[in-house]
Amino acid sequence: MKTKIYQICYSSDTLGKVPEGFFTLDNTDNIRPDWREYWPIRNFLLNNHLSNDVLYGFFSPKFYSKTLLNQSSLQSFLISNYTNEDVVSFTPFWDLCSIFKNIFEQGDFFHPGLSQVCQDFCNQHVANLDISNSINHSQNTIFCNYFLAKKDFWYEWLHIGEKLFECSENNSTLLANKLNQTTNYGIEQLPMKIFVQERIASMVLLSNSNFSCLAYNTFNTGPSTTPFNKFLNESIISDSLKISYAKTMHPIYLNQFGLIRNNILAQI
Repeated sequence: MKTKIYQICYSSDTLGKVPEGFFTLDNTDNIRPDWREYWPIRNFLLNNHLSNDVLYGFFSPKFYSKTLLNQSSLQSFLISNYTNEDVVSFTPFWDLCSIFKNIFEQGDFFHPGLSQVCQDFCNQHVANLDISNSINHSQNTIFCNYFLAKKDFWYEWLHIGEKLFECSENNSTLLANKLNQTTNYGIEQLPMKIFVQERIASMVLLSNSNFSCLAYNTFNTGPSTTPFNKFLNESIISDSLKISYAKTMHPIYLNQFGLIRNNILAQI
C-alpha cells in the first residue's frame, strides 16, 4: 500500500514547517475553528477521490511531539508490520489509553458528561454501541485522529462525522445543545462535539468488526502531561488485562483491571 500523509496547517508558520515526506493540507483560512481538524479533513474527503491502494492520514502539527514519529519511522513500521489492515493507529498517551476502561470513560474524566453525550449520539447514529460496556485498549484506541486508513474506513468515518456535523449544526435539538456546550480544555473552552468527533475512529472500530486495525506500540510514544503519566507499570498491566478480556471475555481480567484503575483514580 502507498501512503499519503497530510499535515494540517493552521498558520503560515506550520505551512512552512511541513515534515519531510508529508503533504500539505492548507487550513490557514480556518473558517470553522469550532470544528478543529474535522473541518479540513472533511473538506478533503468531500472534494477528492480516494484510491483503493493508498493509506491516507491527516495529522496535526503536534504529531511528532506527541508520538515521536516521523515519515521515515512510519514507513519502517509499515514495511515490517503491515499486512493489509484497514487502519493503522499511531495513538499516543499510553497512560490515558490504558488506565481507563475505554476512550469514553477517559474523556468523561476530563470533560464531565462526555460519555453520556457519546451514548446519546450513538443511540441515534451508531448502531449497537454500548458505551459503558465497551473496552478500549492499545489495539483499538485512536487519539488525536492519528491514524492511516483505507478508503472504506475513511468513508465510514466521514458518514458518522457528517451525522455529528448535521446534528451539531441544528441547534433545535437537545442533543445539539449538549454537543455545542463548552467544556474545559487546558485554558480553553471548546465545544463538546470536538471530543465526540475525536472518538469517531474508535467508534467505528468498536461497532464494526469487519475493519481490522494494526496498532503501533503506544508505549513507544509519549505519555500525557497529566498525573496519570507516573503509572507506567500499572498502565502496561492494565492494557494487557483489557486485551486479554477482549479476546476471552473472562471476567477475571476485567475485574483485576478495575481494581488497578480504581486504585490509580484514588491517588489522583
